[in-house]
Amino acid sequence: MAAGRFSSEAFKYGGHLGTHLICGGVDVKGPQLIEISNDGNCYAFPFLTMGSGCLAAMAVIETGYKEDMNEEEAKALCTAAIEAGIYHDLGSGSNVDVCIIKKGKATLTRSVKSDNRKVFSKPGGYKFPKDRVKVLDEYKEKLVVEDGAAPMDLS
Repeated sequence: MAAGRFSSEAFKYGGHLGTHLICGGVDVKGPQLIEISNDGNCYAFPFLTMGSGCLAAMAVIETGYKEDMNEEEAKALCTAAIEAGIYHDLGSGSNVDVCIIKKGKATLTRSVKSDNRKVFSKPGGYKFPKDRVKVLDEYKEKLVVEDGAAPMDLS
């Protein structure tokens, strides 16, 4: 049901919603993983990866996956796959979170492993005032920078 709702919402925007999801849960068929692409297409597989580090993660999962893995083996494989995505892609974060979904219960464990922390970062992050950005003269007529609400209302 959840995957169907996500899919129909994404399909409504024709791929312009910019969301890529993996929906996991347990239904009458048992445990399910369903990928919902930004255009609303759904795919169900025994294992899935998605995002900018997904190729490295998929290589690890395809190498180590086997039917009827126990929970500890599955957690170790997923942790190794997420680490591969982190270490081989500059935009893939720095820590591993694991969510275990069972019938009637889901457990999220944050920061299972966190080897790739940023050494230098500013507390509170960075804020850049828009009046400090220099716009080239040939683009001033084509570019409008303004504050406002989100471009689409999802409520």
